[in-house]
Amino acid sequence: MNHHSFTVIAVALALAFPLIGHAQQAAGDPPPVSLPAVLVKGASQSLADPVDKGYVATRARSAMKSNTSLLETSQAVNVITRTEMEQQGATSVAKAVRYTPGIVAHYGDNDARYDWLTLRGFTPARYLDGLVLPFGALGYAQPRIEPYGLERIEVLKGPSSGLFGQTAPGGLLNMVTKKPTEDRLREVGVQFGSFDRKEASFDLGGPVDENNTVLYRLTGLVKDSGTQFDYIKDNKRFLQGGLTFNISDATRLTVSGQYQKIDSDGGGGAPVLPRVGTVTPSAKGYISRDRYVGDPDYDRFTNEQKLLGYTLEHQFNDRTGFKQTARISQVDTNSRRTQVGAVVGDTKAVRYAWAFPEKATTMQIDNQLNADVDWGVTKHRITAGVDYLRDRADYTESQLGILYVPGTSSFDLFDLYNPVYGNNNIAVPPAGTNIHQTREQLGLYLQDQISLDKWRLTLAGRQDWANLDRSTTNVAANTSVNSDVDHHRFTGRAAVSYIFDNGVAPYFSYSTSFQPVAGQTASGANLKPTTGKQIEVGVKYQPANRNALLTASLFQIKQDNVTAATADPRYTEQAGQVKSQGLELEGKASVSRALNLTVSYAYMDTEITKANAAASSGAVGNRLNFVPRHQASAWADYTVQGGPLGGLGIGAGIRHSGDVYGALSNSPDTRTSGFTVVDASLRYDLGRIGMKGADVSLNIDNLFDKKYVASCLSVNACYWGTERAAYANLRYRW
Repeated sequence: MNHHSFTVIAVALALAFPLIGHAQQAAGDPPPVSLPAVLVKGASQSLADPVDKGYVATRARSAMKSNTSLLETSQAVNVITRTEMEQQGATSVAKAVRYTPGIVAHYGDNDARYDWLTLRGFTPARYLDGLVLPFGALGYAQPRIEPYGLERIEVLKGPSSGLFGQTAPGGLLNMVTKKPTEDRLREVGVQFGSFDRKEASFDLGGPVDENNTVLYRLTGLVKDSGTQFDYIKDNKRFLQGGLTFNISDATRLTVSGQYQKIDSDGGGGAPVLPRVGTVTPSAKGYISRDRYVGDPDYDRFTNEQKLLGYTLEHQFNDRTGFKQTARISQVDTNSRRTQVGAVVGDTKAVRYAWAFPEKATTMQIDNQLNADVDWGVTKHRITAGVDYLRDRADYTESQLGILYVPGTSSFDLFDLYNPVYGNNNIAVPPAGTNIHQTREQLGLYLQDQISLDKWRLTLAGRQDWANLDRSTTNVAANTSVNSDVDHHRFTGRAAVSYIFDNGVAPYFSYSTSFQPVAGQTASGANLKPTTGKQIEVGVKYQPANRNALLTASLFQIKQDNVTAATADPRYTEQAGQVKSQGLELEGKASVSRALNLTVSYAYMDTEITKANAAASSGAVGNRLNFVPRHQASAWADYTVQGGPLGGLGIGAGIRHSGDVYGALSNSPDTRTSGFTVVDASLRYDLGRIGMKGADVSLNIDNLFDKKYVASCLSVNACYWGTERAAYANLRYRW
């Protein structure tokens, strides 16, 4: 399909959907029933995002793109609520999901730039309010979503292409932003903490007029902070706003936007250190956990992200609704880093400087029609939709500039134990590689959720037309590798569950995925899309008269056409296969107003089951990188309700992650041992002593200061885990 016809069809379909309601009336149908506040307060097909109380979510729109309860959703879905994020002191998305089974941060959770995550062994797609976020050509032009601007995080497990299109088979994260509210909201706060952290925030919302026809929400944050590592800063400016126009009792339009600027002197990311000195000691012992190996005058990371979109919702009646969501997102990043390239005598390093700016722009629109239909003895919840996506990414990677003693041809050896900075007047090295990539996707999807007495059957299918156009240029050699590939793919999902009267719901699910891959093989053939399939069986339990949800799931994922690097960096080989299977357990309960609990466990058995002989990494039988076999966590939070300690809240959690390999080669140099850390929190409602609306809290990560290495990509690329850090918060609401 050529690009012109691709775009014309997409625009035509996107514009046609909003006319459905008008066409119905023009054909002589009766006008829609007037339903007061139907979009907000509980019609069967209300399209509003759910709002949670406590730790237990009962619905997640990302799972089904409809108003279906989690108990009736026949797949594993984890939800991190606003309350849980606040009580655990989550300052990043990576920290917010630390107590969620099956999801792991690659390099620990102390990166000031990105949230690098693995879900069931694969990199998850990340969505914001149901629309995919930019990722760029190599993953550097991705936005860092600020958790203070979120209402909840939904972790949807397994292949999701049947509703969302091209995604990895491990699942996706959908982050739900704070929305305009009918309730008046005023909140300001400050935070101080480790590494000279200073932060101020506000969250305002409510009606603009007396009739609640216009609502607003404005959320912002300013942060100036150091990090665990010397010279690396974590500075941020964040502003998010939205306006909701209640056009009628049945129609609502919400316009929202977000701006964020991350500015990190020192390069933002955790320093890359050798294995000797981190995993094992050298003759001089261990390298300090705050050691910085870059150049303060050269290293810097900036990320500027801008998002602007709208959501149009219309309720035709109490059984049928339409929702259109559109957004344009732009991310502009610039990274300059100085890193360890080789180690001399275990104590000194040869370093290199490089730079890798990337810019990405994504435009997308999703139209969905939801309807509840009775047909004989069965009830149907039907979701039909069409979406279109186009994104563009431009990436430049410099050559590696080896650092020499100025005026000589001798390496400038950096002492890892007694560093001296500023010996080099480093200039940005010449460009080495340019990548220009354009991606388009047009998808049609249909889902039917069928209810027959206590049985629930879900059938979903989606047809995608995707184009991936990529040009990779070796600047020095003036050579390019170009690929322009169209992929047509049908994916789907079939699932069944049975809802017992006591709240037990066993289920079975089969789902598929696909993901286009850019590049060519050495023979000049374009790469095929990777494909995935999953079988999942599980059981959910939601006890009556209890605010709790327990989930257990067994899954097996297979992904085909997996790519692998070759000795020639211009080309990629394909024909690999990987398998990820395991068990996940999660329990969440808000036992009372006083006690919130969450516990989880994951067993993940991953394996390369087929490898291409021409590939340079990953043999059959090797484990996937960054995936521990065992992962477990528990968190409890208790608030004293009365007496002299009334208003005092205490929280504590423990997290364990097993050993991991940082590379598919499974070299012993890339294996790191498991670790167990404890987190804690303390807070007090100052209203108990006459300061109504105010509260103070303290969160401590890694309470006992456990020293551990998060991962090692190679013998000279290891990352320290997060050391103990404490953050004090003062908040006032009125």
